[in-house]
Amino acid sequence: MARDEQLSAHGIRRGDRRLMAEMNRNLVFNVLRTGAISRADVVRTSGLSPATVSAIVSELIESGLVNEIGQGKSRGGRPPLVLRINDERNYAVGVKIMGRGLFIVVTDIRAEVIYSEMVELDWAPVTDDRTLRARGAHDPVSVLDRICLAIEEAADRAGVGMGKVVGIGIGLSGLIEPRTGTCRHTPLFGWTDVQVAAPIAKRLDRPVLVENDCNALTVAEQWFGRGRGVDNFVVVAFGEGVGAGIVIDGNLYRGADGAAGEIGHVPVPGATSQCGCGRVGCLEAVSSEGAVLAYVEEAISQGEKSSLSGTRPSNRTIEVVRVAADEGDAMATAALRRAGHMLGLGIAALVNLLNPRLVILFGQGALAGPLGWEAAFASLREHCFAGTDRNMDFFVGSVDDVAWARGAACVVLSQLFSSPAHRSIELTQFRPKRAVLLST
Repeated sequence: MARDEQLSAHGIRRGDRRLMAEMNRNLVFNVLRTGAISRADVVRTSGLSPATVSAIVSELIESGLVNEIGQGKSRGGRPPLVLRINDERNYAVGVKIMGRGLFIVVTDIRAEVIYSEMVELDWAPVTDDRTLRARGAHDPVSVLDRICLAIEEAADRAGVGMGKVVGIGIGLSGLIEPRTGTCRHTPLFGWTDVQVAAPIAKRLDRPVLVENDCNALTVAEQWFGRGRGVDNFVVVAFGEGVGAGIVIDGNLYRGADGAAGEIGHVPVPGATSQCGCGRVGCLEAVSSEGAVLAYVEEAISQGEKSSLSGTRPSNRTIEVVRVAADEGDAMATAALRRAGHMLGLGIAALVNLLNPRLVILFGQGALAGPLGWEAAFASLREHCFAGTDRNMDFFVGSVDDVAWARGAACVVLSQLFSSPAHRSIELTQFRPKRAVLLST
């Protein structure tokens, strides 16, 4: 038995006692999150002893997380000092990485956005690595350097500066290993096994968490959206790709390697379209925006009549197809319904496996209008097992760049407010040198 796990006289391992101390700290911090409150109120709400609360509050004040903001109302004695989370000193940065650049938000400690901006960038291709260059990959050093510079500039424009940033969250599509901050694979840059968190943390001297972008969006939805207060729900994001974020018993589920929710690469029986991953028959290849446009292109090439026949392929977007369908174009309607039906099959698989209380479908245009998502909903209902959808809610909405980036910031802040017993990521290797908010 390791020294720090030896049993005390009361049968409690020392390691367990440290965990209990941090859980108490987290409990106090979450009580303070509800608003301005006195130490006595914290004691009553948390159930902890006055001595324990006093010690934790002193630690939180010293670290800059909490302020004493003045005296409260007296209840017969000396007016108590009122405590409040310090939201003027502690900020998070959230970054959504896209093909056209970055979307960055700066939030306060409550995840309220105080600044946002789109940074248009032309990513530099690889020049000195023959293997990466051969597959058209982008240079990791150049990409990460641009990300660091953009974060620093955004923090300055927000009037915060990096000195008040407690952590940086980065949302990136693909297979992400959050524990190590490694991108195992992303089609966006053609990367495989690229360290993302460590280089950024080293340069900016701040904790960095890298998360699959759909998972980050799910965290934001859990904090502020339809998923708030729902212990079991699924977010399905539809656009250039198809992915899912999964919450089980109130916790984001990432899987053993961070790959949970890759619904876009579930094989669809009978599908023959090639996916961007190189395989044939993936759900993404028959239900994404690209699949809709490919269907339209193939139908036109085979001579099907459509108002889209006279448009250039480069001008055909998912919005253009939706407008055509709304105006009664049969081929455009078929393309949207086909994609919606296929997506419904994939969602039904998730429902049958996980039995969620809520399914949220997000996308830019959310399957390009009712024709698509109504087909998805009908397919979902048809293929759910034994009425598992009976008590399940289905919500469709659109999502903007702010929501994606805010989700990345929420990934960082969620580690601040979540119980250590439920954390799946720690920032030990990426700690800043100053007082650290995310303790282990």
